This record gives sequence, structure tokens and C-alpha cells, in this order.
Amino acid sequence: MIQCVSQIEKDFLVKTVMDNEQPVRFHGISTTGTGLITAIDRSIVSVTLLNTFDDAAFSVCEHITGYFDFHGKTYAFETTVRDSSSKILRIDPPTKLLRSLQRKYVRVKRPRGVNVRLSLANEDIKLDYPVCPEYVSVEKSSAENSFSGKKLTDMIALFQTELSARNAEQTIVMFRSRKPERFEEELVSATGKVLFIPSTSVSLPKKDPYPEGRIITETLEETFEDPNYFVEGSRFERVQTEKRADGITSEIWCPIVFYQYVVGYIYAGSRTGESFDISMVDYLWDFSRVLAYQLKETGYFKNEETCSAAPGHCAKIVDMSPSGMLIALPTSEIRTPIKEGSFFSVEISFGKSVVTCSAKVMRRFEENGMFCYGTFFCNLSGTDIMTLYEVLYRRPFANDDPLAYEQKALEMA
Repeated sequence: MIQCVSQIEKDFLVKTVMDNEQPVRFHGISTTGTGLITAIDRSIVSVTLLNTFDDAAFSVCEHITGYFDFHGKTYAFETTVRDSSSKILRIDPPTKLLRSLQRKYVRVKRPRGVNVRLSLANEDIKLDYPVCPEYVSVEKSSAENSFSGKKLTDMIALFQTELSARNAEQTIVMFRSRKPERFEEELVSATGKVLFIPSTSVSLPKKDPYPEGRIITETLEETFEDPNYFVEGSRFERVQTEKRADGITSEIWCPIVFYQYVVGYIYAGSRTGESFDISMVDYLWDFSRVLAYQLKETGYFKNEETCSAAPGHCAKIVDMSPSGMLIALPTSEIRTPIKEGSFFSVEISFGKSVVTCSAKVMRRFEENGMFCYGTFFCNLSGTDIMTLYEVLYRRPFANDDPLAYEQKALEMA
């Protein structure tokens, strides 16, 4: 997990690197190189360069990234060049220092001439279903489970059997012939998240335990209430009262998300007096993803699709390595933001060469009117990895090059 160290620790580490004459690896658009920090004051850091690619110099006002290793961990900082020559570099003091990056390769600024275009599967397909606030890719599950290798009808039958064995009521509802009507249906279709009711006697969960955001919290539900609900009472409280009167003690309403659409939901209810726990949420969510894939494979929506030209999107590359990249898109560029864990196609072009692969969204955040996506490349060939390595680091591929590999790095970002 990436951590931002404290101001005191940052100052100590940078000074220790200088005192120990420990090499710092610098990456910019103009060149890459290794240097020693020789002086530090409040306004400037002086660096003596030991080497640079093609003996080139960094440009004045160029934004560069510095990396160094300390006690088996890699640290990184962003800075700006204020003065540069073939052997001397004067840069801004780091304002922030990051620790425990745990990537295989060092992320670098985009070299000139490298461009990225991404495409979202099914983005050009128009369906008459509720639109989800987030784009969720539909992929074949890589994990083995009880549904693996089964036909759609057999898979649904197995699901019903397993839920019945848990004394849970269950049903699958599709929005093919009708729109969301119940309040619970409105919630899951408008959010694309799971309505998890651990108990009909208490409020919804206050926090979402999933990093990517998966369940409807109490705060999120309140945004769907009438402004006068403090006086008239909330719709959800009235729904809970009806459930208790009907003998229901716990429920889960799990949306079936098909790319940018909520095409239906899976319902599980308990009248046994026992509450569902988070493992049941995991089970229904996993089943919903397998079900969405099977619906795609069987052509369930084929006769309902309206196609338009697939737009594709040119993304700004914040930084990049042969194993992944951080890109940014204007918030208005894509109708629905891409959910963490989803996949999209990537086309990386440089000169006359093009590398294509899939990218998985590992993290997402919003900054200055842009959606930023930290991604991991999934299916690059060995040849493509070597090609990207040589383009990004401007040197021949090597397995032990300290300028390209982070120390104590994991095999995956």
C-alpha cells in the first residue's frame, strides 16, 4: 500500500540519502539518469549527475520523478528542475515522499511520441435499461467456483438449490419487460450497488467495507429520500416496517450490472430470524458477475441492441511502466466512470509501432475535473513488455537494471 511519509521522516530520509552518498534515480521526459544529492536547503536541492541517457541534460522547468531505496523499501518524490547542465541538476525540495510502492517497474513520465487510446467494450451499445453510475466490465471469471462450466439454465438451478439449502428465499428479476417499481429496485438500479439489509430492525450499514464501493450505506440511501422526510418519515423506514410485519428479518438486493446498465437484480430474503452476513453479499455479487457474463455469451440482449460508432478515448498519461499506467480523462469524456476491478482495451502507440492489451483498473480518483485511473496491464506478450521497456526507459531490456526496477518489488503492481 502506498504511504505518504511525515514531514519529519521525509527530511530525515532525504538528508540520510545525501550523507550516505546513496544514488537517486531520476526520470523525466528529456532523459533518465542517476545522481547524488550534494546539498539541501529550503529552496533548492543540488544533485551531481553520475550518468544520463545519451549524456543528455534535463530541461529547465521539467517535472521529474526521483527514486531511492532505504532499508529494503523504495521511495519516490516529484520535483521540478530549476537549473540543469550535463553534470549538475538543481531541483525543488520534495514536498511529498511516497513509500512502499511495491511495483515491479518504476513508473516514469510519458516520453515524447507515446500515446494511449482506450476503448470500453459495449460502450457503443444502447439498451433500454437503467443506466448505472459506473461502468463495470463483463468478463469470464478467472476463479473456479461451483458455477464454472455450466450452462445458463443449469447455473441458475444450482443457485436456487444452494440458496434453498441456506433456508433463504430467492428470485432473479430482469428489467426487460418492466421498469424498477419498488423503492428497493429504484435504489439498486440508480446506484448499481447492493442493498444489504442485515436486519430489518436496524438502519443500513454506515460504512462500506469494500474498497471499490459495493453496498448502499445509510448516508447514500438518504440521498434518495424526499427533502421533507424528517417531518413525514423516510420511505425506507416505512419499507422496513412492512418487512417486519411480513416476517422478513434480513434481505439482500444485488444488481446485475451489464457494462453501464443495471439489467436486473438478484434477491435473497430470510424469515428464519437469522441475519445475512457479508459473505452472502460476496456470494450474490460473484454470482451476478457470472450471470452477466453468461447473458452476454448466450446473446440475451442481441435483439435489443442499438449500435453506434465506438468512440474510443484518448487519455492523458500521467506516468507509465511496462506493467501499468496512471491515466486521466475529463469527467465529461465517459458517460459512466469505470469501476475499480473493471477492464478495458488499450492501444499504446509510439512512432509507427502499436502495442495492444487489456488494462485492469486498480484504483480510481477524481482530481481537477479529471477521472484518474491507476491500471495494470493484463495480457502483454514478452516481446511487447521488452518493447515498452526500451521505449519508456530508453535503454536495452535487462533483468537487473536498477534504473527500471523497484527494489523489493512484487511481481505485480
